[in-house]
Amino acid sequence: MNDTVVTYQGQQVSVPKEVADFLERDRRRMRAQYKRDQRHLSKRNFETVLSSYGDAERVTEDVALKNLQLETLREAVAGLEERERELIFLRYDKELSMEEIGRRLGVSRMAISKRLRTLNRKLNRAVS
Repeated sequence: MNDTVVTYQGQQVSVPKEVADFLERDRRRMRAQYKRDQRHLSKRNFETVLSSYGDAERVTEDVALKNLQLETLREAVAGLEERERELIFLRYDKELSMEEIGRRLGVSRMAISKRLRTLNRKLNRAVS
């Protein structure tokens, strides 16, 4: 994977080159809009645009990083063993309770709870 380091909320974050290119294009677009607004708006209106400029840039970065995290999570789930994927499917897709899953798999609710807690930790490490 060809990663690039970008600064996000003051921290260095490694992202795929495509994401970094997208963020850079979006920053350039926002800067161009900012310059147009600066030329054409009164001082009071300009301050409103200026305050929203930073918010829009953060939203774009947040969306890009959230999509990156979701893709990382999908890859992590795909890398799990079949029984682990089945447990995630039953709990989060079928929305079964731990008790219902336990009955289906022939184990206690507590065993399901422990397995899910372990899987959540495993997936959190993969995403962060």
